[in-house]
Amino acid sequence: MFTLRSDKLTVKRNMFIYLGVFLFVALVGFIYEQFSHGVYSFFMAFAFLFPMVLGFLPYLAFFLFGKNIFPSEITSDIYNAGVATITVASLFKGVLDIYGTTRDVHTYTLFISGIVLLALGIISYLVILIISKKKED
Repeated sequence: MFTLRSDKLTVKRNMFIYLGVFLFVALVGFIYEQFSHGVYSFFMAFAFLFPMVLGFLPYLAFFLFGKNIFPSEITSDIYNAGVATITVASLFKGVLDIYGTTRDVHTYTLFISGIVLLALGIISYLVILIISKKKED
């Protein structure tokens, strides 16, 4: 459970899932903006960047440059939950902006939760990497 496994197929699968999520969120943002009656939301328009930059690109880097140092399943799950939380928070904030709501405390809670999950995923990956390197020595 807490080991690094060299599963390039899982990394490739996650990479293509994030590519699909990126395209889906971009399409949702585009369609929502078309029916927003001229009201623009930065969070809605650029929500697709979160799954692309935080999801697709890191898994692409693991796929291309990772040599048996792929993240474990639990690390990947925590990190993916962070990306999903931040993406949903951005879409939710965009909906509230377009609707005209000025009080959006819950979106900040979602963003902070997503950042914490991202950090936990990265930290757990680094800890497992360090532990596995020490076992090899």
